[in-house]
This record gives sequence, C-alpha cells and structure tokens, in this order.
Amino acid sequence: AGVVPAGTDGAEASAGRFTAVSAGWQHSCGIREGGRIVCWGDISRGQIEVPSGRLSIVSAGTWHSCGLREGGQVVCWGDNWAGQTDAPSGRFSAVSAGRDYTCGLRDSGEAECWGYNSHGQMDAPGGRFSAISAGPHHTCGLRDSGEVECWGYIWYSQTNAPSERAGGLPSTGTGGLLDRGGASWGGVVALVSLAASAVVPALLGLARRRGWGRG
Repeated sequence: AGVVPAGTDGAEASAGRFTAVSAGWQHSCGIREGGRIVCWGDISRGQIEVPSGRLSIVSAGTWHSCGLREGGQVVCWGDNWAGQTDAPSGRFSAVSAGRDYTCGLRDSGEAECWGYNSHGQMDAPGGRFSAISAGPHHTCGLRDSGEVECWGYIWYSQTNAPSERAGGLPSTGTGGLLDRGGASWGGVVALVSLAASAVVPALLGLARRRGWGRG
C-alpha cells in the first residue's frame, strides 16, 4: 500500500512534454510545459501530493519534494517529521531536497537550510553560491568562481573532491577537510549534483564525468 495510487501511474504521469524532472528515493517529479507539476511513485509520505500552481524548479528528495514558484517562493510537500518542508519565507533562486532536510539559495546567493541537521549537512558556509545540491547527509555548493564547497557527513570521502582542472567545463578541487562543519578545495567545476547514495558526481571539462565517495 502507498505505492502508485490511481492516477499517478508512472507511465501515465510521465507522458507528454516536460521542462524539468527530478528523481527522488522512490518517487519522481517533473514540470510540464506551462509550469504544472506532476509526481509519480511512492505516495506513502505524501511526497507526490503536489501543490497547485506553477513551478519553475522541482527537486525530489528521499520522502519529500520541493519546488520554486515563479516569484521565488519555496514550496515543499511530503514527510515533515523534522521540518524539512517548512520552507522559510522570502525569495530563493534555487532549492534542493535532501533526505530529512532541504537547502536553498537566496537571491543574494547565500545558502540556507532547514530540517534535520544530524551530520552538519545544514551548516552551510557563508558567501555566495550559484548552485546547491542536497544529498542524504551532506551538501555541496558551487561558488560563483567555480569552486566547490561541501559540508556534512564524510564517512565515504563524499566531500573530498578530486584535484584536477580542465578547460571548457572544468573540474573539481583539492583535498578535503571536514569535521561535521565545512570543507572547501581549490579547483573549478561547472556543475555538481549529489546522488541519493554516498557518491557525489560532477560534470567535468571535456564532457567527462567524475564521481567521488563510496563506489
């Protein structure tokens, strides 16, 4: 019970044209042309019971999902045992749903997180970011300069980015110092995204893809 209720079958829900899609733990969400959101999969914690209205960004987490209104307001739905769907007011430019927490970027570029902070995954460093991605127990952000910073759980070295640079879509940085707080390395990336496991994939220069963490 609780998986794929009537009207949210994956084949039915995902038919047609979309402008964005995000895969969570056992559910997926997409934004149709026109901004309407639709989700499919496990409904046991309300993670596919979508709000009304138009969204420009969607992020499916483990048991909750979040989206960004066209006016910059964050809206979340699904499991809220730790306050991970209690989005703060104000304008955001990005949002990412993790396991039991959520992070977003204010219009100023500063990161803000809410929910369960079991491993320091919500302890975002100060300064501006251009992108952010929340994993199960750690978070990574992309600086305007192209440098990556990660914070949170480090058990499988998922916050230790490789040290190399490349042209075009350059790669990640150096070393990794983390103790439930934050980590930064030199180097440059063009895109960073956290998977639902302990692996951090990043898009590298020369169309190469690199991951670090538990293999």
